[in-house]
Amino acid sequence: MVLRELTTTVRGRTERYTAGGEGSPVLFLHDQGDSFRPALEAMATRGMRVLAPARPGSDPEWVTEFLHSAGIREPVAIVGHGLSGAVAVRTAHATLHTVQRLILIDSIGASALRTALAGLRRRELPVSLVWSADRTWAWSAMNALNLALGQPGHVLVSAGQNWRRDPRAFGRIIGDLVRPRLNLGFRPVALSVCR
Repeated sequence: MVLRELTTTVRGRTERYTAGGEGSPVLFLHDQGDSFRPALEAMATRGMRVLAPARPGSDPEWVTEFLHSAGIREPVAIVGHGLSGAVAVRTAHATLHTVQRLILIDSIGASALRTALAGLRRRELPVSLVWSADRTWAWSAMNALNLALGQPGHVLVSAGQNWRRDPRAFGRIIGDLVRPRLNLGFRPVALSVCR
Protein backbone atom coordinates (compact mmCIF):
# COMPACT_ATOMS: atom_id res chain seq x y z
CA MET A 1 0.00 0.00 0.00
CA VAL A 2 1.42 3.34 -1.02
CA LEU A 3 0.91 6.34 1.18
CA ARG A 4 0.49 9.71 -0.47
CA GLU A 5 1.72 13.08 0.67
CA LEU A 6 -1.12 15.59 0.27
CA THR A 7 -1.91 19.15 1.24
CA THR A 8 -5.05 20.92 2.36
CA THR A 9 -5.87 24.33 3.76
CA VAL A 10 -6.83 24.82 7.41
CA ARG A 11 -7.35 28.30 8.84
CA GLY A 12 -5.79 29.84 5.75
CA ARG A 13 -2.57 27.81 6.04
CA THR A 14 -1.38 24.99 3.83
CA GLU A 15 -1.12 21.80 5.89
CA ARG A 16 0.77 18.71 4.71
CA TYR A 17 -0.55 15.28 5.62
CA THR A 18 0.04 11.63 4.81
CA ALA A 19 -2.93 9.56 3.65
CA GLY A 20 -3.55 6.05 2.41
CA GLY A 21 -5.77 3.02 2.57
CA GLU A 22 -9.50 2.54 2.26
CA GLY A 23 -12.17 1.84 4.82
CA SER A 24 -12.82 3.26 8.27
CA PRO A 25 -11.21 6.71 8.65
CA VAL A 26 -8.47 6.94 11.26
CA LEU A 27 -6.92 10.27 12.18
CA PHE A 28 -3.41 9.80 13.52
CA LEU A 29 -2.21 12.71 15.67
CA HIS A 30 1.46 12.28 16.52
CA ASP A 31 4.42 14.24 17.77
CA GLN A 32 7.28 12.39 16.09
CA GLY A 33 7.29 13.35 12.42
CA ASP A 34 7.98 10.73 9.76
CA SER A 35 9.06 8.01 12.20
CA PHE A 36 5.48 6.68 12.09
CA ARG A 37 5.44 6.10 8.32
CA PRO A 38 6.00 2.28 8.48
CA ALA A 39 3.23 1.99 11.09
CA LEU A 40 0.90 4.11 8.93
CA GLU A 41 1.61 1.81 5.97
CA ALA A 42 0.75 -1.21 8.12
CA MET A 43 -2.50 0.43 9.23
CA ALA A 44 -3.45 1.34 5.65
CA THR A 45 -3.26 -2.32 4.61
CA ARG A 46 -5.74 -3.35 7.31
CA GLY A 47 -8.94 -1.76 5.99
CA MET A 48 -8.37 1.71 7.38
CA ARG A 49 -8.16 5.06 5.64
CA VAL A 50 -5.30 6.72 7.51
CA LEU A 51 -4.74 10.47 7.69
CA ALA A 52 -1.75 11.86 9.57
CA PRO A 53 -1.17 15.63 9.58
CA ALA A 54 2.52 16.57 9.51
CA ARG A 55 1.97 19.19 12.22
CA PRO A 56 -1.26 18.48 14.07
CA GLY A 57 -3.06 21.51 15.43
CA SER A 58 -3.51 22.01 19.13
CA ASP A 59 -7.28 22.31 19.52
CA PRO A 60 -10.52 20.49 18.61
CA GLU A 61 -11.58 23.17 16.14
CA TRP A 62 -8.36 22.70 14.13
CA VAL A 63 -8.90 18.93 14.05
CA THR A 64 -12.50 19.32 12.87
CA GLU A 65 -11.50 21.82 10.18
CA PHE A 66 -8.68 19.52 9.04
CA LEU A 67 -11.04 16.54 8.71
CA HIS A 68 -13.57 18.56 6.71
CA SER A 69 -10.92 20.04 4.42
CA ALA A 70 -9.54 16.52 3.82
CA GLY A 71 -13.02 15.36 2.77
CA ILE A 72 -13.89 13.32 5.85
CA ARG A 73 -17.58 13.64 6.70
CA GLU A 74 -18.11 10.51 8.80
CA PRO A 75 -17.09 9.82 12.42
CA VAL A 76 -13.44 8.85 12.84
CA ALA A 77 -11.27 6.89 15.19
CA ILE A 78 -8.60 9.22 16.55
CA VAL A 79 -5.20 7.86 17.52
CA GLY A 80 -3.26 10.29 19.71
CA HIS A 81 0.42 9.68 20.40
CA GLY A 82 2.47 11.28 23.15
CA LEU A 83 1.74 14.96 23.61
CA SER A 84 -0.81 14.86 20.77
CA GLY A 85 -2.88 12.54 22.94
CA ALA A 86 -4.12 15.64 24.79
CA VAL A 87 -5.43 17.11 21.51
CA ALA A 88 -7.13 13.79 20.76
CA VAL A 89 -8.80 13.71 24.19
CA ARG A 90 -10.00 17.31 23.92
CA THR A 91 -11.32 16.69 20.40
CA ALA A 92 -13.21 13.56 21.47
CA HIS A 93 -14.70 15.47 24.41
CA ALA A 94 -15.65 18.61 22.47
CA THR A 95 -17.09 17.02 19.33
CA LEU A 96 -19.91 14.59 20.00
CA HIS A 97 -20.39 13.37 16.43
CA THR A 98 -16.84 13.58 15.05
CA VAL A 99 -15.13 10.87 17.10
CA GLN A 100 -16.40 7.29 17.34
CA ARG A 101 -13.39 5.81 19.13
CA LEU A 102 -10.26 7.15 20.86
CA ILE A 103 -6.91 5.36 21.06
CA LEU A 104 -4.12 6.91 23.15
CA ILE A 105 -0.56 5.70 22.70
CA ASP A 106 2.08 6.60 25.27
CA SER A 107 0.02 9.65 26.22
CA ILE A 108 0.28 11.78 29.31
CA GLY A 109 -1.65 14.56 31.00
CA ALA A 110 -4.38 12.94 33.09
CA SER A 111 -4.42 15.76 35.64
CA ALA A 112 -4.76 18.47 32.97
CA LEU A 113 -7.40 16.44 31.12
CA ARG A 114 -9.47 15.33 34.11
CA THR A 115 -12.68 17.12 33.04
CA ALA A 116 -12.48 15.89 29.44
CA LEU A 117 -11.68 12.32 30.55
CA ALA A 118 -14.63 12.34 32.96
CA GLY A 119 -16.86 13.52 30.11
CA LEU A 120 -15.66 10.66 27.89
CA ARG A 121 -16.36 8.19 30.70
CA ARG A 122 -19.93 9.53 31.07
CA ARG A 123 -20.50 9.33 27.30
CA GLU A 124 -19.11 5.77 27.30
CA LEU A 125 -16.98 6.57 24.27
CA PRO A 126 -14.75 3.56 23.55
CA VAL A 127 -11.25 4.53 24.69
CA SER A 128 -8.16 2.33 24.45
CA LEU A 129 -4.82 2.99 26.09
CA VAL A 130 -1.70 1.59 24.45
CA TRP A 131 1.64 1.66 26.22
CA SER A 132 4.36 0.63 23.81
CA ALA A 133 6.89 -0.01 26.56
CA ASP A 134 9.47 2.03 24.66
CA ARG A 135 10.20 3.89 27.88
CA THR A 136 9.42 7.27 26.33
CA TRP A 137 6.68 7.76 28.87
CA ALA A 138 6.46 6.16 32.27
CA TRP A 139 3.79 3.56 32.95
CA SER A 140 2.56 5.78 35.77
CA ALA A 141 1.44 8.40 33.22
CA MET A 142 -0.61 5.82 31.32
CA ASN A 143 -2.01 4.41 34.54
CA ALA A 144 -3.14 7.90 35.60
CA LEU A 145 -5.12 8.15 32.34
CA ASN A 146 -6.52 4.69 33.01
CA LEU A 147 -7.70 5.67 36.48
CA ALA A 148 -9.16 8.98 35.26
CA LEU A 149 -11.22 7.02 32.73
CA GLY A 150 -12.55 4.79 35.53
CA GLN A 151 -10.91 1.63 34.21
CA PRO A 152 -11.22 -1.50 36.34
CA GLY A 153 -7.85 -2.94 35.23
CA HIS A 154 -5.60 -3.70 32.30
CA VAL A 155 -5.65 -6.12 29.39
CA LEU A 156 -2.09 -7.15 28.57
CA VAL A 157 -1.19 -7.95 24.99
CA SER A 158 2.30 -9.23 24.39
CA ALA A 159 3.29 -7.98 20.94
CA GLY A 160 6.93 -8.88 21.41
CA GLN A 161 8.08 -5.53 20.05
CA ASN A 162 7.15 -1.89 20.25
CA TRP A 163 5.79 0.14 17.31
CA ARG A 164 9.19 1.33 16.11
CA ARG A 165 10.63 -2.16 15.91
CA ASP A 166 7.56 -3.92 14.54
CA PRO A 167 5.21 -1.56 12.67
CA ARG A 168 3.17 -4.52 11.33
CA ALA A 169 2.29 -5.61 14.86
CA PHE A 170 1.40 -2.01 15.63
CA GLY A 171 -0.87 -1.90 12.55
CA ARG A 172 -2.60 -5.11 13.70
CA ILE A 173 -3.14 -3.75 17.20
CA ILE A 174 -4.57 -0.44 16.01
CA GLY A 175 -6.69 -2.26 13.40
CA ASP A 176 -8.13 -4.53 16.08
CA LEU A 177 -8.90 -1.53 18.29
CA VAL A 178 -10.55 0.42 15.46
CA ARG A 179 -12.66 -2.58 14.43
CA PRO A 180 -12.87 -4.94 17.41
CA ARG A 181 -13.70 -8.53 16.50
CA LEU A 182 -15.20 -9.15 19.90
CA ASN A 183 -18.30 -7.33 21.09
CA LEU A 184 -16.84 -5.36 23.96
CA GLY A 185 -19.93 -3.21 24.32
CA PHE A 186 -19.12 0.39 25.13
CA ARG A 187 -16.90 -0.38 28.07
CA PRO A 188 -13.50 1.23 27.47
CA VAL A 189 -10.55 -1.12 27.35
CA ALA A 190 -7.09 -0.43 28.72
CA LEU A 191 -4.35 -2.06 26.73
CA SER A 192 -0.70 -2.34 27.51
CA VAL A 193 1.70 -3.65 24.88
CA CYS A 194 4.59 -5.43 26.53
CA ARG A 195 8.01 -6.32 25.17
